[in-house]
Amino acid sequence: MKEYALRSQIKHPLYTMSVADEDPLVIAASGDLILDVAQEENAQRYSYRVDSKSLQHNSRYFENLLSDRFREGQQLSAALEALRLSGYSNIAEVSPEVLPHVSITNVGRIAISKSSALRALLADFLRAIHGFDLGVPNPPVANLANLAVVADRFDSVACLSSYVQKRKYAQVIDAKSRGKANPTLTEERVRQKLFVGLLFDHPAWVTRYSKHLIMRDSVQWQPGVEEDHSKALWWDLPNGVEDEMIQRREYTLETINSLQGHFLKLYTSGERQCKLGYDTSLQCDSFQLGEMVRFFHKIDTVRLQGKIYDNTEPTYYLGDVDRLLVSLRQCSNYQVDNNHAHCGLRSRLLPLLDLVQNQLSLDAGSLDIGICSECWNHHRSEYAWSLAKRPVLWAHPRSLTGSRTLMNGFYRKGHQRTPSSCLNRHVAVRDFFMAVDKDWTARDTL
Repeated sequence: MKEYALRSQIKHPLYTMSVADEDPLVIAASGDLILDVAQEENAQRYSYRVDSKSLQHNSRYFENLLSDRFREGQQLSAALEALRLSGYSNIAEVSPEVLPHVSITNVGRIAISKSSALRALLADFLRAIHGFDLGVPNPPVANLANLAVVADRFDSVACLSSYVQKRKYAQVIDAKSRGKANPTLTEERVRQKLFVGLLFDHPAWVTRYSKHLIMRDSVQWQPGVEEDHSKALWWDLPNGVEDEMIQRREYTLETINSLQGHFLKLYTSGERQCKLGYDTSLQCDSFQLGEMVRFFHKIDTVRLQGKIYDNTEPTYYLGDVDRLLVSLRQCSNYQVDNNHAHCGLRSRLLPLLDLVQNQLSLDAGSLDIGICSECWNHHRSEYAWSLAKRPVLWAHPRSLTGSRTLMNGFYRKGHQRTPSSCLNRHVAVRDFFMAVDKDWTARDTL
């Protein structure tokens, strides 16, 4: 997990004996510490009665903060010892007014609109740290995402991840949505689910929703959009995930574009494409090239631009990749006359679109362009697209001979066994999309 801002350099809060703006909310009845928390300096503070040992055991932030290595921990120990010498044998009998206080500012880049929601969020975080039930039995996705942000802020992701998994909150959310008719998810909700999947180790959400963003695009990736650190943490996914998804989308678009370029290159090469051997074969090729250019221009996937003087900045496709593939499938089976019924682009393009779409459709069983948690966490150097060297060439299986190995419909040279059962498949798909050049001709049906 990427270190959150302020993580590497813990900001130690001021030790104070004053109470916060409201009476403490009791998290642990026998708690020995009052935690006063605010999101910003001079903002409203909420206080909670907590057990310092539970905080230290489940959060490395509090383990450091309250240890005897730092002033806060030393003063806490001194205050508790003073209470014991004053005759308090049972800490549960001590009123909040005389318990030691620790103040903390900034709980992370959360998305909370009301101060009451902030108080409830912090209470749920502390309940989870102590192993108690949350205030809401089955929290919605937004609650889990905010909890994940706070857990990241206080370096207690491992504790909260175990807590969330044990109570199967993600599975409950999936079960509730299963009976509904394909709800349209906002990008905010998609990112929240992906963020929860990443931090709380729910692999199904990581793969499904990373693929969703790769396929549908993100407002964060639009040209001219600057990084906004005031937005919730899931708008800047940690640990390199954001950049990984951007790269996967770019290579996916490049692959689809290479299909279009493949046919334009074939029909402008001068090599005869019509194999019927008629006197009209040359006219057939010219007719098909003209119809092809007209079709690509109509669906706005090709731009006719002069090269004598070209000051146009490069652009790329913005939007849903599925919609792009559907547009390409709309090509008609053009023919110059009745003798050339199968010479058009359609009969040659559709089998190749099928090959690509098998890896891209959100409804398909394959999710290989989505991020696999297992491979990302344990075999990243071998798995990540952002770290891989681009293969020089990908060729369709029908054109391959020799010692190359077939894996899931794709080939790659020099394959070796890898430690993950699914890594081989992921790498093969990655090499397909990342290849600098692609030989589509083997499966090309004439």
